[in-house]
Amino acid sequence: MNRLAGLTRFLVPAPCYLCGTATVAVAGLCARCTDDLSTENRAVPYRCPQCAIRVSETGQRCAACLRHPPNFDFSVAGQDFKTASRFLIHQFKYRKDSGVLDALIRALFSSIERTYPRRQDDDSKDWPDVLIPMPIHPERRQVRGFNQARLIADRIGRRFDLPVHGKAVIRSGTSKSQSGLSAIDRRKSLKNAFEVRERLPQHVAIVDDVMTTGSSADALACALKRAGVQRVTVWVLARTPAPGDIPH
Repeated sequence: MNRLAGLTRFLVPAPCYLCGTATVAVAGLCARCTDDLSTENRAVPYRCPQCAIRVSETGQRCAACLRHPPNFDFSVAGQDFKTASRFLIHQFKYRKDSGVLDALIRALFSSIERTYPRRQDDDSKDWPDVLIPMPIHPERRQVRGFNQARLIADRIGRRFDLPVHGKAVIRSGTSKSQSGLSAIDRRKSLKNAFEVRERLPQHVAIVDDVMTTGSSADALACALKRAGVQRVTVWVLARTPAPGDIPH
């Protein structure tokens, strides 16, 4: 949400994005929905350090990453892709309502701040050098009017003073949506889907809205490492839970 829109909401109450109650909160959520979303996020104490799926112990890699390690090395998710976050992300992605990004990105900011030391500390080497928004096919970019991953990356870059290389990688091949495809079909459709156009530093972070199977991030990480990148991190607004963890 731009500054003018945020100021307008602060001065004139507008409906909460989730329940419709009038609120002046700049993030667009009333106090109750903000608390409910925070409670939902706190319900996931541990995540696999490689793919950010829910696990039972801190530092534990999930069975899938142990069996078939992805090409990316580390992941941070702001929240699980559940009822509230799913609605907000769909509003952002498909209804072009960029205002909801304020409500969504706070959880990711908090997760990043908990995961990494302060940038001015000596341990700042753990931070990525640049951010790479997940590319979308030019045809989809034209239809949608924007790349949601670029908007997210720009917010993160401003917050943590990290450069965004939005044109470093292009998406080629099919423009078919990955939504609804199985993990196997996703991997097939993403084969050779990314082309790295810039020389990049040793450590980069891929930024996206949702990690579902991890196939897109895996394919992009593979392309980045073929181009000389040594370490690939993934930062996403939300992580789709394992099937048994998804509420009915």
